[in-house]
Amino acid sequence: MSGQSALMANLADVVKEAKDEEIPMPKSNDFFESKTFRLLTLMLYMGGVSGMGLTLAVYYLFIWDSRMPPLPVFKHTHPIG
Repeated sequence: MSGQSALMANLADVVKEAKDEEIPMPKSNDFFESKTFRLLTLMLYMGGVSGMGLTLAVYYLFIWDSRMPPLPVFKHTHPIG
């Protein structure tokens, strides 16, 4: 049993040492993960939403007809009241 406890103590020391180590991560040079790409997509999104809003505003100002059709006249009815 002393061999097993020595092994466990050795493993505990290895885990304690490894816990403090920082694992190096390779730096990604991928364009799609860069800040430039994020800003570019944000600008495109905001431009698209604003452009659609502007298009809708122009439609409602110059194209859409807001007049209501005349109310139908019913014959042989009694007025209310």
